[in-house]
Amino acid sequence: MDQTTATCTSCKSPFVIESDDLIFYKKFGVPAPKMCFFCRSRLRLAFKNERSYYHRRCDKCGKETISMYSTNKPYAVWCYDCWFSDDWDAAEYARDYDPSKPFLEQFAELWRSMPKVALIGVRNVNSEYVNISADNKECYMIVESSNNENCAHCYWIQQCHDCVDTSFAHRTELSYESDDCYSCYGLRYSKGCSDSRDSFFLLDCRGCSDCIGCMNLRNRKYCIFNEQLTKEEYEKAKDGMRLDTASGVAAVGKNFSDFVKTQPLRYAEVYNAPGSSGDYINNAKNCRYCFHCYESEDSKYGVHVWEGAKDCMDVDTAGRGAEHVYNAINSGINVSHYVGTAVCWSCSFMEYSYYCFNSNHCFGSVGLRKKDYHILNKPYEKEEFEVLRGKIVAEMRGKGEYGEFFPPAISTFGYNESAAQEQFPLTKEGAIALGFSWEDTPRGTFGKETIAWESIPDSIRDLGALDPAKEVFLCTKCSKNYRIIPAELQFYKRLEIPLPRLCPDCRHERRFAARGPNQLFERSCSCSGYGLAGSTYANASRHFHGNGECPNKFMTNYTPDYDGMVYCEQCYNAEIT
Repeated sequence: MDQTTATCTSCKSPFVIESDDLIFYKKFGVPAPKMCFFCRSRLRLAFKNERSYYHRRCDKCGKETISMYSTNKPYAVWCYDCWFSDDWDAAEYARDYDPSKPFLEQFAELWRSMPKVALIGVRNVNSEYVNISADNKECYMIVESSNNENCAHCYWIQQCHDCVDTSFAHRTELSYESDDCYSCYGLRYSKGCSDSRDSFFLLDCRGCSDCIGCMNLRNRKYCIFNEQLTKEEYEKAKDGMRLDTASGVAAVGKNFSDFVKTQPLRYAEVYNAPGSSGDYINNAKNCRYCFHCYESEDSKYGVHVWEGAKDCMDVDTAGRGAEHVYNAINSGINVSHYVGTAVCWSCSFMEYSYYCFNSNHCFGSVGLRKKDYHILNKPYEKEEFEVLRGKIVAEMRGKGEYGEFFPPAISTFGYNESAAQEQFPLTKEGAIALGFSWEDTPRGTFGKETIAWESIPDSIRDLGALDPAKEVFLCTKCSKNYRIIPAELQFYKRLEIPLPRLCPDCRHERRFAARGPNQLFERSCSCSGYGLAGSTYANASRHFHGNGECPNKFMTNYTPDYDGMVYCEQCYNAEIT
């Protein structure tokens, strides 16, 4: 099959449907999509509220709770305990399929009638305000995470312990303000590292320890800004940096940012991934246009494609062992055969369903647990189910709907509350013009701070009688108020980390922005030849292209206006290995 070009029905831009895409669509039994990759991704993300929370009462038990849903939302919202209790059954909301009405309209009616869960998660123990997460213990305000302990203000972490302000981490411990670090211990202010420990401000380092302000190092110790020191020299220099103070951290951070611009950057973090493209990919095979993809294969247009995922396309979070998942968000662990589905965990053969658990062969259903062969929450015998499903699929195909995600009007969140706003920011007018809603309810507390930053010691060591856990702070960026919980404060004291001047949301946004967009741009290699580099960095070895400019071009998520030194894989490896 040859590739074709189509016009996106949302942004009206042309986009290519490649020949291997068509093979995928045939395998899933869906037609080619109507929208380009960016608009498809934006639509799915508009259904995910990860971090916009509100105070409201549970509409079942009356308990005050934290919810993804603002008080003006026209839905019943239940707290976690009520929604996951055994005293109600989502099948009570079942309805017959009406062939005279569009199926998605009937699904929307069911969806609106169902109670919504305030925050979504399963098997979390003593963990407050965790969302879209499972199997965590003693955690606070973590999102899209599982199997962690004693972590706070984290995003997409797996099997981590004692971490704060950490994102995209796996098997990492005592990490702070770090991103994309794997099997690390005691890293602070670092990104893109593995098997490293007890270091500050690292970028793309492997097997390093006791280093500060370093990048592109392998199996090194006692280095500062890539300069090798003795242990005594290192300890003396480290003491002089005063990394226990806010001013010391800011100064070293500024110097590190300047240093990064003088060193070669790998075009993308793609390691041991034949046939793959995108960024943050490790141990994968044939995963194209994927971002944050780990030990997966044969997938495309995915974000968060995780351990053992296979044959997944157009997904945002395909969990461990997910297979044959198309156009879905937040697929759980060991799931299979999904189309147009959201937050269905431990299920198989699910289509156009939402918030279902341990269920199989369901179509257009919501909130089911341990159910099989349901349509619009109504049970059927297997043969009846297959016949009716066929009729519904035929109807949706006739309208050009089957294979597409839910339309924007079905989302229960305002665009500005959703994860879409992080990747694809829009104004209120722009979002509404595309069919999304907008939430005007203000979030956050302002003007309630109990202490000024000028009154707080620069060093965490000098707090004296001050108890930060009893104070309300002012974010120096957005002016929102925030607190530091006792467990978080103990973490800062243990690691001698100065109190954060930014609120958790601004800290998350800073880490998220540093990752770059989930998009690819064509760039030319910045390498200018041996000893002839165009900036303060000169290549340390001869490259395949000699003294001339490198002819290689590549796809990267470094934007065209980024002014750092982005190297192709050949030139980067020549310098680092």
